[in-house]
Amino acid sequence: MKTYDANDSMPGAYKDALIDLLSFQADSEFAGGQRVSENMKYAPRPEEAFRLAKKVMEEMGHAWYCWQILAPLGVDVDARVHHLVSNPDNPSPRVVRVINGFRKENWAPFFREWADVAMFSTVVTPAAVAFLGQYKESSYLPWRRVSERIWQEEKGHLAFGVWAAKRVMEFEGDNGREKLQAAVAKFMSMGLGFSGRPSDDSEHFTQYFEFGLKVRTSQQLQDEYLEILSDRLKQLGLQMPEHVEPNYDMRFGYAAEQTMTLT
Repeated sequence: MKTYDANDSMPGAYKDALIDLLSFQADSEFAGGQRVSENMKYAPRPEEAFRLAKKVMEEMGHAWYCWQILAPLGVDVDARVHHLVSNPDNPSPRVVRVINGFRKENWAPFFREWADVAMFSTVVTPAAVAFLGQYKESSYLPWRRVSERIWQEEKGHLAFGVWAAKRVMEFEGDNGREKLQAAVAKFMSMGLGFSGRPSDDSEHFTQYFEFGLKVRTSQQLQDEYLEILSDRLKQLGLQMPEHVEPNYDMRFGYAAEQTMTLT
């Protein structure tokens, strides 16, 4: 696999694919931070609020790390930030690319209380750990280097979810455990769909794989997700639901041809 570093000359098709994927991650990371910050209203105690605020900071930091790589590639990252800050509830697909699950109208119905916040990080974040972990092997070396830090922090977000779930059971007893168990399936549906359809043989995916910008198939990522999730649910004494259907619509954002890249 041929690799490229900052300031290296690269084929136009490779650069376009790199900007496409990297801007999707950067914009979605920032929008994800915006969504997580809205869940602060469910924090039941100061420590929960503090730890959730740390997660918000780190999610927006992930966007910053990626935008720092995009800027030298000719992308106007300041304009992307301005748009997301000015339009937090309904960013335009012609300006930024945001994962569907991080659009407010899709996100908000999943959350009603702190148990939901805990289970999002417990049940969906394993998918992010698997998905973003592949970029540690990216053919674009600046992305490879920063992805190590992002991956480590995502594992921290998963640990936050397990901690938060344990606190629900500590303070709410059996009732808390029942609420956590009830929330697993709805978030598992999102997590299963996070990496895209296992049968995806689209031109975009094939190109990403050939360029070394993606190194694992959707099926491999889904398998890793289930392995991580199973381990975390066992730690909490919760059951893995059966026959949960992936929600692929929550994963995919805007098609590349719909997006006007800001350069």
